[in-house]
Amino acid sequence: MSTPQTSTTRISLSSLSSPPSPLTQSPSKSAFSSPAPTLRPTTQDSSRSPSPAAAPPASTHVPTGDRAAWLQVLVGHLVIFNSFGLIQSFGIFQQQYEQILSDSPSQVSWVGSVHIFLVYFMSLFSGRMLDWGYYKHTLLIGGVLQTVGLFAAANSRSFGLLFLFHGVLLGVGHGLWFCPAVANAAVGFGRRKVLAMSVVSCGGATGGLVFPGIATAMLGWAGLAWTLRTMGFVGVLNCALILWVAKAHVKPNATRKRKGGIVVWRAFRELPYTLYVGAMFFVFAGLWIPYFYIRDFAKVALHLKPKQSLTLVLALNASGIPGRLLPALLSDSIIGTVNTYLLTLVLTSITLFTWPLVQSFSGMLIWATAYGFCAGGVASLFQAGIASLHDRSKDKNAPSLGTKIGMAFSIVAFAGLMGAPLGGHLIRGVEDGLDFEEEGVRIWEGGTSIKNVERGI
Repeated sequence: MSTPQTSTTRISLSSLSSPPSPLTQSPSKSAFSSPAPTLRPTTQDSSRSPSPAAAPPASTHVPTGDRAAWLQVLVGHLVIFNSFGLIQSFGIFQQQYEQILSDSPSQVSWVGSVHIFLVYFMSLFSGRMLDWGYYKHTLLIGGVLQTVGLFAAANSRSFGLLFLFHGVLLGVGHGLWFCPAVANAAVGFGRRKVLAMSVVSCGGATGGLVFPGIATAMLGWAGLAWTLRTMGFVGVLNCALILWVAKAHVKPNATRKRKGGIVVWRAFRELPYTLYVGAMFFVFAGLWIPYFYIRDFAKVALHLKPKQSLTLVLALNASGIPGRLLPALLSDSIIGTVNTYLLTLVLTSITLFTWPLVQSFSGMLIWATAYGFCAGGVASLFQAGIASLHDRSKDKNAPSLGTKIGMAFSIVAFAGLMGAPLGGHLIRGVEDGLDFEEEGVRIWEGGTSIKNVERGI
């Protein structure tokens, strides 16, 4: 009887070298019958036990909400500051380019619409760059293209050159930045992911305040060229800070790099993701039109002064800050991301329908503030909605978040491409004497018809 007792003691002492668990204690009972089989399951089970010492290396993510994660939120904020800050300020460039080129609003708007298109469409490629481990490479190339584009646009006096430098070069550069920075910031957060992504999205509003502020201060005495150069210097400063602070949250995955393609079609087998992206195509077809044409509308339809129209641009962008943060807080703490997004979309639609009914500067100021608030929520919650629908626990081979966001952005890119030129034709209609009150009634009737279709579905 002494031999079994000795073997039992030997097993219990060896188990002290690893954290105790039920799996390591159970084999000791079988040691009385045969010591050899006891050692085999003990070794096997101990490798499977959830040892606290082995847990951290299994995750490549930065701990949720720590200082490093918030630094990547800052990077994302500055990326959106440079990219969508300029896009949301295009109303300034729109009117200036019309005067320089003597072209129609619809023609000039192709510069801004191609910029938007490329920012979103390039996400199809740049999202994969994050997965493949080329995060900082894409940020560097994007920064170079942005710098060249802005400074070259300052010296351009033809539609072709402005289209190339402001539209294409800025679009590609910002497209290389946009998706990786947004997805990388989202990876470092769990419960507060929507809030973090909304802080990132607030960069569009802060940039939309700084760039119009530069235009307001400089256009009158320095002209468009030096205004663009000054914006370029601001962009260079932000770019340097971005490259200094940026750090990928997820380590490069060699398997993804070998097997992953640009488009991962199996993502569209997820019905919620497919329906969500399809709906967003129609939302983004009209989302940016007020940012492009609010100054033209103020000038043509309301006969406002240039300084008053610039005030409208500032109000439109400033209200986007609470418009991005408050829905995020509501989403994280009360009703969830998708439900919050639906509420925001309804409010945005109602605000858009009331635009043709505005008849004064004060009314337009209120409208711009309301729309900026709602559109800010729409822009920020788009990628947050994708993140909330993303769940790889059900399928370990499912596409990554960066890939899915990139594919969604590439689809809504085509909506942004067609939206602004169509808005230009509406502005041309105003110049030709279109009755906005009558047109407003038609828009309301169209909205009622859409509601009836929705009920039918």
